[in-house]
Amino acid sequence: MITKISIEEAFKLKSAVFIDARTPKEFSEDHIIGAINIPLLSDEERHEIGIIYKQQSREKAIEKGMEIFPSKIPNIYNTVKDHKDKTIIVYCARGGMRSGIISSLLLSIGFKVLQLEGGYKSFRNYLLERLNNYKLKPKLFLLWGLTCSGKTQLLSKFSNSLDLEGLAQHRGSLYGAIGLKPNSQKKFENLLLQRLDELNENKFIFVEGESRKIGDVQIPSFFWKAMMKGTNILVKKDLDLRAKLAVDEYFTTKESFMEIKKVTDKLWKVIGKNKKQEVLDLLGKKKHLEAVKILLEYYYDPLYSHTLKNIKFTFEINNNDTEKAVEVLRNKIL
Repeated sequence: MITKISIEEAFKLKSAVFIDARTPKEFSEDHIIGAINIPLLSDEERHEIGIIYKQQSREKAIEKGMEIFPSKIPNIYNTVKDHKDKTIIVYCARGGMRSGIISSLLLSIGFKVLQLEGGYKSFRNYLLERLNNYKLKPKLFLLWGLTCSGKTQLLSKFSNSLDLEGLAQHRGSLYGAIGLKPNSQKKFENLLLQRLDELNENKFIFVEGESRKIGDVQIPSFFWKAMMKGTNILVKKDLDLRAKLAVDEYFTTKESFMEIKKVTDKLWKVIGKNKKQEVLDLLGKKKHLEAVKILLEYYYDPLYSHTLKNIKFTFEINNNDTEKAVEVLRNKIL
């Protein structure tokens, strides 16, 4: 008999290992942090079984699943065999057949197994409940500045910092996803909650000033309200240094370069056809630095200057030298 466990009780167990029985696609969208993905069905197999369920019957879909299952047993065992001394908690989408099948298998060969009641859905509801009632203790210091002013680099120098763009895997704006795989809203909120729990006993947190949306994800209401009450700091960096930072960050692969050209081609309404063509010509000649300077001056800076002029800053720092900027921040705040 498989014993079920609630998400709240599951998180109280210190030596538990979470096994996610969902497909790689479902797992990629979001999962319990630290969980191991052992898909009972591949993305394609789940799609196929879904069609059988809709077009034929539930029984036929189950039959197809049972045909597939035996081939999965070696991978299931080989993945969990080193965790025999721990409690295994298995979950799927809603705590149904997929997690039940893996739980039964592991139980039959001697593992200590629990099935997560309600599956991933129960975890998601738990997470939303926590976010909706979160009590943020630290004060927020927001770093604002034009694009590639080195705000993320400054954040990385402080252990009590929160990198929202890193959690979103998106830098904002049209070019923000280049070279990255943006996270879903669910995964963003999951990672945000984990990071806030790590930081919540600090007196203050450094965070980059953002609009509420970062790419396709949105900052939760409680944290956005805290940001609006935070202390604003303006970070400045010379244009040449900003352009170099942009080249180092964005021009990392051939694929990134092609994405940059593709996005730039859509910018003519913003920077004009002549400037757009000038940028594309420079990119074609591999004059990346010159191309980026034009994009900063004619696209990014006008866009963000409009936002910055409406913000009241407590003080500003020069970030041409990051180590010196860190010292200035420490001296002014600590």
